[in-house]
Amino acid sequence: MSRYLAEIYLFTTIVVLIALLFLLKPAVMPFFIASTVAYLFHPLFGFFKKSFKGNVKLAAASTLAAIGLVIFITLFIILPTIFEQVQSFITYLPTLMQKLDAVIYKTFGEHLLKRFHFNAEGFHEIIKELYSKLGNLPIGNLLSKLFSGVFSILSILINLFVIPFLTYYFLTTGDKVLELYIKTAPKRIQAELKALIDKVHSSLSSYLLGQVAVAVFVGVYLSVGLWLVKIKYALLIGFIAGVLNMIPYVGFFSGLIPSLLLAAFDNGTWSAVIGVLIVFLTEVGLENLIYPLVMSRTTGINPILILLATFVGGYAGGFLGIVIAVPVAVMAVPIFESFLEKKEGSIATGGNG
Repeated sequence: MSRYLAEIYLFTTIVVLIALLFLLKPAVMPFFIASTVAYLFHPLFGFFKKSFKGNVKLAAASTLAAIGLVIFITLFIILPTIFEQVQSFITYLPTLMQKLDAVIYKTFGEHLLKRFHFNAEGFHEIIKELYSKLGNLPIGNLLSKLFSGVFSILSILINLFVIPFLTYYFLTTGDKVLELYIKTAPKRIQAELKALIDKVHSSLSSYLLGQVAVAVFVGVYLSVGLWLVKIKYALLIGFIAGVLNMIPYVGFFSGLIPSLLLAAFDNGTWSAVIGVLIVFLTEVGLENLIYPLVMSRTTGINPILILLATFVGGYAGGFLGIVIAVPVAVMAVPIFESFLEKKEGSIATGGNG
């Protein structure tokens, strides 16, 4: 087993960090958020560092300013527009469901439901009750339930100061922290451990870069495309499809299905339906062209593995589990690949491990 010590050491570290995150969530969450933000914006930090001729402090300060600008635009420009469309959509939902109900009742209620001995009138009443319930969901209550109990005002104020400070720390001393971690390992595996960490970093950074770039493209392209086709809530649909794009197939269908429903029952024209199909089909084609361009190398992550990681993460850890599941899977793949390469090499040379 000694030949696999580097893989075991790194994998154990990842497992321990995940366990600490869930067991000590309130205490370590600022560190998790800050380290994640620092990692995501490290390429920008590198750009500023090069531009300022190695001035690490100025580069970190500039990176924090850029992060602040992104947060400001998100909080005060993008999210208010999104929430406004969410409120409008919830208000409009009963009308949309009435139109959908009329088609379902006419098509299925009079034919298929009777053929299979379903009570068509009862089905009709269920649909009416459903859209009446949905229509009574105010967005204010929905959002308050979503966020209530997550953060207190005090913790928010503390984190507003702590997280930027920690982010600055991770940006300026991240390399030193990594070197210190490597030195905690047995000396005979330190070089191998560093090489393995480089592989994990390459895989994770490549994956995240591709996902962020493609998510932005999908969100913008679908929002503009659906707006041109005159589909209601184009920005909301594009935003949701972009955010969910990291989960294979989920982002695509979460945008396509409501767009087709709105095209068919709100616009009510075949041209709108065809327009929606053209927008989504061209988006898929362009995404397949763009994704390889923004990837520094192929991560080799199977879509089924991503789906499995997402479902397992959600089941085991709720929303936080969903957030970290795919990145953890992406980090684990190079570790297991290294393990298998050594295993195959051991078999080929007749070693016993």
